[in-house]
Amino acid sequence: MLSGKFTQVSSELEKKMRVFSKNKQFEKAGDFRDKINNLEHLLQAPISADEYIVNPNLLDDLAKEALDELISNFKLQISNLRRIEMFDIANLSGTSATGAMTVAIDGQVKSSEYRHFTIKRSSSPNDVEMMREMLNRRLANTSWPKPDLIVLDGGKSQLSVISDQLTVPVFALAKQEEIVYVQNGTQIKLERNNPGLQLLQLLRDEAHRFSRRLHHKHRSATIK
Repeated sequence: MLSGKFTQVSSELEKKMRVFSKNKQFEKAGDFRDKINNLEHLLQAPISADEYIVNPNLLDDLAKEALDELISNFKLQISNLRRIEMFDIANLSGTSATGAMTVAIDGQVKSSEYRHFTIKRSSSPNDVEMMREMLNRRLANTSWPKPDLIVLDGGKSQLSVISDQLTVPVFALAKQEEIVYVQNGTQIKLERNNPGLQLLQLLRDEAHRFSRRLHHKHRSATIK
């Protein structure tokens, strides 16, 4: 019954997304796609569907809770944590390497802000150097909004790509154990149901999916 209510809400969002897409209002269609992504993320958490029905602002409330958890657990000196960027690399033994940046704004994924990167300089399977190239190119692009927090997919070795001059806080999120590595050398392991960790996981999964999509496209072109 509860999953049925979620399905009903998701179905209504999909209908609106299709209407805007059909009318070529792609930005609005993307907003509804993001709402669907965030709603699907709720399904992974122990939250009653009744809560969502009763409180239409549940997504906003949960997003704020996730940001508050990140600020609190990592002692971020940020008064307004708005834009989080997650970076991931996809490659096959160094070939057809691609990267992806996914974005959450105010605690909710914003797919219209996602960006692809084709890795150009490294042909060896060196994820750290590929991450360095992608991050340097991203930070050199001053036309994009400045992030309040950067998260890298990987372990503490990924943090070596960060310049000492960078004032934005940077984390690295390791798979499996889901340990968060911080620049000061500390390691933090949050409970699996922590809203802050769940937001980072959602961004990480989105970045992985997004980077592999371009990677497979490049591989297909190479095979031909």
